[in-house]
Amino acid sequence: MSIDSTSSTELTSAALVTPVSIPKRHQFINWSLAILIAVLGVYLSIIQFAGLEWLSRSGCLIAVLGVWSGLGGIIQERLLIGRLNFHHRITLARSKRKLHKLKVSSENIASEIQAIEHNFEDKTDQILQAVRLQFDLVN
Repeated sequence: MSIDSTSSTELTSAALVTPVSIPKRHQFINWSLAILIAVLGVYLSIIQFAGLEWLSRSGCLIAVLGVWSGLGGIIQERLLIGRLNFHHRITLARSKRKLHKLKVSSENIASEIQAIEHNFEDKTDQILQAVRLQFDLVN
C-alpha cells in the first residue's frame, strides 16, 4: 500500500532540488576584483608605497578571494542538503503517523518508509549533481 503525497509537498520538494543559480555577474565581479588587486599590487610595488612587498600581499588577497568564491558552492550544497534533510524528517514523521492511524501492516509501513528513503536519496543525488555542475566541481 502506497500513500500518495499531496501536490504541495511535491512542489516544495521540487523547489528544494532546484538550486538557486548563481548569476554570471558574480564570476565577473570575482575576476575583475582579482585583476584590480593584482594591478594595484604591481602599482604599489613600483611606487614603493610603504615597502616593496605589495605584489605578494595582493597575491595573498587574490588567494583569499579564490577560496571565498570556491566555498560558495560548498555552502550552497550544505544548505540545500540541510533543507532536504529537514523536509525528509517531516515527511517521514507524517507518513508514519498516517500509516499508524490507518493501522497498516508493518510490512506496508516498512515498504512505504523504504520508498521515502529511496526518494530522499534520489533528491540528494540530484542536488549534489546540480550544485557541482553549477560550480564546475565535477570529477
